[in-house]
Amino acid sequence: MRIFFMAVVAILFQLCTYALASGVQWLVRPWASDAILKAVMIGLFVISNVILLLLITGSFRIGMSYLSVLWIAVLAMALTLMTGFLASRFGITLGHGLRVFGVASFIGLIALGLYNVYTPTVRHLSISIDKPMPVPVRIAVVSDLHLGEIVGIGHLDKLAGILSDEQVDLLLMPGDVMDDDTVAYDAYGMASHFKAVVDATGFGAVASLGNHDLYRRQAQADIVKAITDTGTLLLDDKTAQIDIQKDGKTTSLSVIGRFDDHVAARLPTAELIKQVKTDQPVILLDHRPSQIDENSQLPIDLQVSGHTHNGQIFPANFIVAMMNRIGYGYEQVGDMHTVVSSGYGLWGVPLRLGSQSEVWIIDLSGQK
Repeated sequence: MRIFFMAVVAILFQLCTYALASGVQWLVRPWASDAILKAVMIGLFVISNVILLLLITGSFRIGMSYLSVLWIAVLAMALTLMTGFLASRFGITLGHGLRVFGVASFIGLIALGLYNVYTPTVRHLSISIDKPMPVPVRIAVVSDLHLGEIVGIGHLDKLAGILSDEQVDLLLMPGDVMDDDTVAYDAYGMASHFKAVVDATGFGAVASLGNHDLYRRQAQADIVKAITDTGTLLLDDKTAQIDIQKDGKTTSLSVIGRFDDHVAARLPTAELIKQVKTDQPVILLDHRPSQIDENSQLPIDLQVSGHTHNGQIFPANFIVAMMNRIGYGYEQVGDMHTVVSSGYGLWGVPLRLGSQSEVWIIDLSGQK
């Protein structure tokens, strides 16, 4: 699988580099000699293949970030070609204005990608279930924070502000709370800011572990400590009952948190659900939305997941949708309500196109 992935990435590098080099040649052609045009093509291929070599040897973030910029350049050129075609159909002569448009399109797409990363949106959802709930519960779902070098203090402070403004009762974090490198988390002094996020809720936070929380066994203990030091309840193939007390009434929730399926020996949901009271609302944190159909056969009222990032960069959102029962968003499957978030943070590439960092606010109510 890794060999296939790297082969696809290598092909994308060459195709996108050729497209970018052709676009740059078109931009500078009125002022450049043939020798300069050839040097542009050769130079960009040299740069791209050096970075491809870095990617193959382990510099994933550098390699994929460069590929993403290449891809955005291709999108900008496609917009420019379309604009030129439409202008010619309507008899409009753009001249060098089309070249200006091409550069502006590239800069604009980069700016949009950064905006979508660091300007989270809040999505509201109301769910009613057929179980006793003396008081409704306001839940925030925040997946895939990937706290580390790219997602840090500023993003955490925004999150704390959102949770406070929305008067959230309970925060659910279904996996990938930390980036792979917890050294970055410690070095950037995020611990107190992460704790402020948990403290901004009425009744605390619950988390499960995602694939990036588990890849490096040596770092896993540090990640677990970083999460639990905030007062977050970590459910790694565990269950808990959480009592939400408001207005002199109490709603009890049965909460299940699973390991990511990177852990081959993780417990089946059917085993974990035997440990909880199913006559009260049952909530499942399952990082990947890979077993939605199986989970919907169980007495689960709400599953929250992440992992997909909604593709993060167009057109990967369409690929994610094809690969998953629910690749992103909300859907009711049988009696189970399911939310798959695009994530609050990101991993690898600090850009989003066709997706946006987000917080889901779910108002869960039942029979009084």
